Amino acid sequence: MKVLLVYAHPEPNSFNGALRDITVQALLAAGHEVRVSDLYAMQFDPVSDRRNFKTVKNPAFLKPQAEEVYATEQDGFAPELEAEIQKILWCDLMIWQFPLWWFGLPAILKGWVDRVFAMGRIYELWPCL
Repeated sequence: MKVLLVYAHPEPNSFNGALRDITVQALLAAGHEVRVSDLYAMQFDPVSDRRNFKTVKNPAFLKPQAEEVYATEQDGFAPELEAEIQKILWCDLMIWQFPLWWFGLPAILKGWVDRVFAMGRIYELWPCL
């Protein structure tokens, strides 16, 4: 099985870091392929804006979902997003390792989702029945 572990904690030696390490070791020992996106180590920028795209559908008004669909059609995602998208398309299983801060996930992980889970590429808009 191909496993993507998305890790979001600023301290590599934290309890979350230990959980990440043991998870990777156990998965590899069981014969699985593992890739890790360590968002803090990557200095992943969680801010979503026009930098997400190499292409522009509407230069007058940024509508992220419309730009995502257009970028899907034009191979127009910024390289750092395309790399993360490729990891998602590659994996059979995705694990998120993060601490709960104020009853939610760290902003860097929320920004990763906002930028990487692109309409037209990672998910589709389903018509209402």
